[in-house]
Amino acid sequence: MPDNRLCRKVFCWDIETSTRYKNTWFNNIKTVLNTCNLTHLINYSGENISTNYVLETVKSKCVDDFKDRWSNEVRTMPKLRTYKTFKSEFSTEPYVKDIYQRVQRSALARIRSGTFPLEIEQGRYRNIPPNLRICKLCNSGSIEDETHFLIHCDRYTDARNRLLRELPSIHIDELPPNEAITVLLNAYTKLVANFILECSNIRRDFI
Repeated sequence: MPDNRLCRKVFCWDIETSTRYKNTWFNNIKTVLNTCNLTHLINYSGENISTNYVLETVKSKCVDDFKDRWSNEVRTMPKLRTYKTFKSEFSTEPYVKDIYQRVQRSALARIRSGTFPLEIEQGRYRNIPPNLRICKLCNSGSIEDETHFLIHCDRYTDARNRLLRELPSIHIDELPPNEAITVLLNAYTKLVANFILECSNIRRDFI
């Protein structure tokens, strides 16, 4: 590129500035290229560079790094206690595309991500210890988390039985809790979303 081009002048200025400051465009690009094993391109002045190859290499590395960070955050964030039981790979879930009503998608997403207004979540804002975030809708003395809400709480027995009658091949009561949660939140998502909404209405009316 000719030296009189504005973008060339800005580029050269940024390189010079990078010797005095760390947080510059050039230094950030160097970091990216270093992590992609493309350090040799930093001072390369030749013409035979495959732009597509460089872009695909950088994109692939950035995606891999993001997936690693995502996986670590899923494992370590307490709020994702339910999410990590059934989500092991970074990908778009089918329900995002298959369910067209926003209220249904929202119900599923909030249960999956640990942001549904249950005691296990709301107790955080009232500084209640996790072991004391007890369900107020039944007398079991259980912590009101997603598993209790979906599978165990007897306040929703009628709604749950109606759901299970529509899922004749699934015997939730015979499965371990984590496996039951995985089945409910990954299969028949529209039916489960409607169940969540119905239970949410019951919970709101009671509390």
